[in-house]
Formats: sequence, structure tokens, C-alpha cells
Amino acid sequence: MRKSERQKLIKQIIFEESVGKQEELVILLKERGIPVTQATVSRDIKELNLIKQVDEHGDFRYYLPKNDTSEKRRLEKMIETSFIKVEIMDNLVNLQLEPGVGVIIGKLVEFVYEDSLFAVVANDDKLLIITRTNEQARMLEREILSMT
Repeated sequence: MRKSERQKLIKQIIFEESVGKQEELVILLKERGIPVTQATVSRDIKELNLIKQVDEHGDFRYYLPKNDTSEKRRLEKMIETSFIKVEIMDNLVNLQLEPGVGVIIGKLVEFVYEDSLFAVVANDDKLLIITRTNEQARMLEREILSMT
């Protein structure tokens, strides 16, 4: 596997799973059939500019850098092509989508808006997004509507 492919997989793993140690990342890569050493993973982490921060449970984990806007662009494109309607009530945002995209859009929403979210519940064609405040729900609704 080429370095670029391995680093793309590392970004995917970091996005999907809670990884707090390089050793955990080595194990996850090996489980996917990618033989790597801790030294290689260390270099990849440095090159990808991954940051280690405390998560909502008080544990350290790796995150993609905030200036990586590719997920935001991907979210915008997916909302643009699959949006049906959005409704809010207090701090709840209900997003109705075309069938088949709910789960991936839910993951993207979690990544892009993680600081203002309490939880995201996704199924095939709907998202229930629970924000921390009513104002964050209104802001999220405006941003979603601007993507359509």
C-alpha cells in the first residue's frame, strides 16, 4: 500500500473511531490488513497534522485538523443533492433526506459541527440532530438551508 493510501485510511479511521494512542492505530491498521510499525504511524500522524485533544469523556484522542475543510465541502455537496426539508424545535433539528444518505450525512454533521452537538441520531433518510442550545439549532438550520 502506498503512503497516500495509508494516510487516507488513517484519516478515515480517526474520523470513524476514537483513537488515543499510536499503538491503537497500529492495531486498527493491522486489522484492516495494513502491516505498519509504530514509527511509520508516528510519521504519518505528524504529516497529517493530527491533533490530540480531550474528548467529551475526558479521554485523549486524535482529531483531524480543523482547517481540513474537505468534510465540510463533502457535506455541502451531499446536502445539496439529497435535501428534502429541515425543521427545528427548541434544540432539535430534524433533517429529511433522500433515502440512503442519512448515516453518512450524520457522520459528516458530527465531524463538522462537533462543538455544538449533543447527539446525532441517523437512519436511512432522516437525521435528528440535538444541539446544546436553541441558538445553535437555529444556526445549524440556517447553514443547512444555505447548502440547498
